[in-house]
Formats: sequence, structure tokens, C-alpha cells
Amino acid sequence: MKRTQYPLRTPWFSVRADDCVTGSNVEIASYYTLEFPDFVHVLATSGDDVVLVRQYRHAYKGLSLELPGGIMDAGESDPVAAAARELEEETGYGQGLWKHVMALSVDPARQANKLHFVRAEDVVTGAARPEATEDIETVLVSRDEALRLARTGGIVNAGHAAFVLIGLGA
Repeated sequence: MKRTQYPLRTPWFSVRADDCVTGSNVEIASYYTLEFPDFVHVLATSGDDVVLVRQYRHAYKGLSLELPGGIMDAGESDPVAAAARELEEETGYGQGLWKHVMALSVDPARQANKLHFVRAEDVVTGAARPEATEDIETVLVSRDEALRLARTGGIVNAGHAAFVLIGLGA
């Protein structure tokens, strides 16, 4: 790599511009990469129900039905602990049996972060504590309904739909 610059840095993400050389010795001036913190998404089940959240997403310009989750805070290194924090904040659900299933790249061509997929089984309800900027509705659906939503576009986030299909064995 020849040179790296940051044309944009925000509290949420940064844009990195690298001047680099490919393995076949082709120079690329200003290859842009988005740097985000790692994300966690939780496929949580309570009995026969799957815990989802519905919230407005500005870029999508509408309501999105999705898995609970969010960014790993600065200093957080355990995806399961971050997932448990996010699930409790957004829905009030907690405890249960937790497992880190996998970490995937969100978009390996453009983004430098990872998306951690966490399963939580037998979670129990409590009091939600969403952030002031979050207007979240907890939605419980059957496993069959969650699969149907993932297969038909009812869950519009591609990563969330994939995790539902992976996590529920479809």
C-alpha cells in the first residue's frame, strides 16, 4: 500500500482512501473503504417465539422488521456480551443460553467491519431500555412466521434474513 488518507471521519463511520497495488501489480489510486465498528445481531427465541424488532430506518424510508442488535461499543471485544446488551436494551429480553454462531463480512468489497451472528435461546422478558434515538417495537413471531418473513422480503435487511434462515435451519 502506498498511501492512506481519511477524507471523512464521523462518530459512526470513516471513509478510508488507499492508494494501493493489486497482486498483479495494478495500481489503484484511491480505493475507498468504509470503516464501521463491528455489528452484532441476535436471533433470540423465547419458547416457540422469535424476538424481532420493528423500527423506522431513514435510508430505507420506512419501517423495518429485523433482528435486535447494533454496533459493538468502543472497548467491547466479546460479541456475545455486546449482543446480550443490545437485546436487553432494545427488547428487555435477556438471560437464556447464548452462542456466537459466526462472524461474516458485511460487504468485503467496501466495508472493513464484521457482523457477528449470535443465538440466544430460552430468553426471558424484562424491561427494555432503548436509546433516546430509538423508537423500537418488540414483535414476537412463530419460528415458521420468521422463516416466511425471511423468505418473502418481510425482513428487508439481507443479513437479517440470511441469519434467520441459517439460525432456524432453513
